[in-house]
Amino acid sequence: MSEDAKSPGPRTRNIIENQLFRRQRSLKLEALQRQRTLDSGDGVEGLGPDSEPFDKTHIVIIFTAKAKLRHCQDVEKIIQEFGIQTTLEIVGKTEKYLYLSASVDTLLRLADAAELEKMTTTNSMQKFNYGCISDFLLPGMSKDQILRYCEIPVLIKDVIQDGIKSYLQKGYIEDMFPLHDILYLTRFNWNLKRTKLPIEDIRNYFGSSIGLYFGFIEFYTKALIFPAVFGLLQVLFDLNISLVCSFYVIWTTIFLELWKRKCAGYSYRWGTIEMNSLDKPRSAYQGQMKPDPITGKMTLHYPMRYTYLQMYCISYPVVLGCVVAAGCFALYQFQIEAEVLADFGPDSWLLYIPVIVQSVLIAIFSWAYEKLATFLTNLENHRTRSQYDRHRVNKLMLFEIVNNFFSQFYIAFVLQDLRQLKYQLMMQLLVFQVLCIAQEIGIPLLAVLRQKYAEFRHREVAEEKLRSISDVPRYEQSFYESGLDEYHSTYEDYLQVCIQFGFVVLFAAVAPFAAIGALLNNIFAVHIDMWKLCNIFKRPFARRAKNIGAWQLAFELLSVMALLSNCGLLFLQPNVKDFFSHWLPSVPDLSFVIFEHLLLGLKFLIHKVIHERPRWVRIGLLKSDYETSQALKQLKKFKAEANKMA
Repeated sequence: MSEDAKSPGPRTRNIIENQLFRRQRSLKLEALQRQRTLDSGDGVEGLGPDSEPFDKTHIVIIFTAKAKLRHCQDVEKIIQEFGIQTTLEIVGKTEKYLYLSASVDTLLRLADAAELEKMTTTNSMQKFNYGCISDFLLPGMSKDQILRYCEIPVLIKDVIQDGIKSYLQKGYIEDMFPLHDILYLTRFNWNLKRTKLPIEDIRNYFGSSIGLYFGFIEFYTKALIFPAVFGLLQVLFDLNISLVCSFYVIWTTIFLELWKRKCAGYSYRWGTIEMNSLDKPRSAYQGQMKPDPITGKMTLHYPMRYTYLQMYCISYPVVLGCVVAAGCFALYQFQIEAEVLADFGPDSWLLYIPVIVQSVLIAIFSWAYEKLATFLTNLENHRTRSQYDRHRVNKLMLFEIVNNFFSQFYIAFVLQDLRQLKYQLMMQLLVFQVLCIAQEIGIPLLAVLRQKYAEFRHREVAEEKLRSISDVPRYEQSFYESGLDEYHSTYEDYLQVCIQFGFVVLFAAVAPFAAIGALLNNIFAVHIDMWKLCNIFKRPFARRAKNIGAWQLAFELLSVMALLSNCGLLFLQPNVKDFFSHWLPSVPDLSFVIFEHLLLGLKFLIHKVIHERPRWVRIGLLKSDYETSQALKQLKKFKAEANKMA
C-alpha cells in the first residue's frame, strides 16, 4: 500500500481490502509454515533475528495517534512484568503496534492460575495443575497441545487487562485483538462432501460460546426434518388438528430435551459444565475491592440490593411499558387495515400494505429495543457474563414475543378469523425471511461487487517502511484486520433462530410449510454465518459457556405457548365445537382444559424420562469428584506425616 494511503490520515477501514490481502498472502504464509517445519526452528527469511515467529503472535495492541513513545513503552513494561513477550513497532506517528506472545511455560502457569478444566490421563476433567503436567498429557500429546487455540489469547488478555486499564481509559490504546490464523480458517471453508459442521474445530478456534451456537443450529436444522416431512403429510392427507397438536408437543419436547443432553456432552468435553455465578467477573463489572468469602482473594464486589432495585424499580417497568406500546401498535395496525378494507374492498392489493409496513416496523422496533435492553442491563451491573446475558435475553424475549406474535394471537383468539390468520402469518413470515436473507447475503454480496474496485487500490508496503518493520506479513495482517468490525456476541443469531422457531410451532395447525422454509433457510444461513465470522469480523476473544443460557428457557416458553395456541385453534373448528357442545352441553370449554392438560402431562412425562445429562457425563463428573476427594485425603495424610516428623 502506498505511503499516502497509509499515513498521515486515519487507518483504512476497508473490509474488501482485507479479503484481497488474505487471498494474496495465504499461499505465502503456507509456504512459510512449510519452511519452518523443514528448517526445524531455523530462521525464516524476512524475519529479524530478534523477532518473534509470525505464527506465535497471539495478540496485537494498536495505539492511538495521541499515544507518545513513552506511553507505548510504559505499556510494554507493564505487560512484560507478567512474563509476556512483547515486540514494539513504531511504523509512523499514526501507526504503533505492540505484538504479544508467550512461551508455553508461561501459558501453562496462567492456565493453572485461571483454573481451566482439562482432561486427565484417567479420562476425567480436573482443574489444570502446573505441578502435575504429566497428568494432563494424553497419549501422543506434547506440552504445547494442552491449551486450545482459543484459550491462549484469553489467558494473556485476562492477566494484563487490569495493568493497562488506565491507558485504555485515557485513550492511548485504540484496539486489542487476537490475529486470525489464515491456515486454520481453511478448516471452515464450504465443503459439499462434509455432512456436519466441524464443531470441535469451531470451539478450539472461537471458544465454547460460539461453538455451542453452531452446535445448536446444526442440531436444530437436523431436527427440522421431522416437522418439514410432517407438514407435507399434513397438506397431502389433511391431517386432523388434534394429531398436529400431539405431534408438535412430542417433537418440541424431545428436541429440547435431546439438545440438553448434547449440550451437556459439549460442555463436559470443553471443561465448562461446572461454571457458576462465582466465576470470574466480566470486564465491565464495577464494584469495590473486598476479600472473597470463599477464596479470600481480593475481588470486586457490588451490593446485590442495588442490582435488584435497578431491575424491579426501573428496568422491568420500562420493559412493561415497551411491551404495552408494542401491543397497542399491533391493535392500531388492525384499525388501519379495517379502514382500508372498508374503503377499497377485500380484493384490493392495498390490503397488503399495512401488513408489510407492520413487518418492517417490527424489525426496526426490535433493533431499537435491543439497544434499550442493553442499556438497562448495563445499569444493573451483573457480575458474570452468563448473568448479564441471561437478564438481557429475558428482557428482549418479553418484548420480541409481543412484537412478533401479538397480532397472530389477536386474530386467532379475539377475531377468531383463521383465514386472516393464515394471511397474516404468511406475510409476516415472508417479510421476516426476506429481511434475514438480505442481512445474511447482502454484506457478502456487496463484498463481491466491490472486489474489482479494491484490486486497483491494493499496493505493496512502501520501501521506506520496510526498514522499520521486522515482520512484514505480521504487520500487514495486523493493519488490515484492525479495519474489520468487532464481533460482539451470538445474540442476533440466536434471536433470529428463536423467532423462526416461534413461526414454525406457534400456529403449526395453519402453517404446515413454515418448517420447510425454516429448514431450507438454515441450511444456507449456517454457512453464511461461518463465512462472516471468518472474513468480516475480527477474531473475537473466546467466551466460556456451559449452555445456551436464557435462550433455552425462551425455546421452552415458545414450546408451551405452541401447545396452548394449537389446542386453541383446534377448539375453534366448528365441527369440534359442535361435537363437545353435544356431549358436554353444560361445560363445553372443559374439554379444552382436559385435552390441554393431557398434552401438558405428556410433555412433562417426556421431560422426566429423558435425563438432561448422558450417563457418560454423569459418570465423568462423579469420577472427577472422587479423584478430587482422594487427592485431598492424600494431601491431609502427607501434611499429618510431615507434622509428626517435625
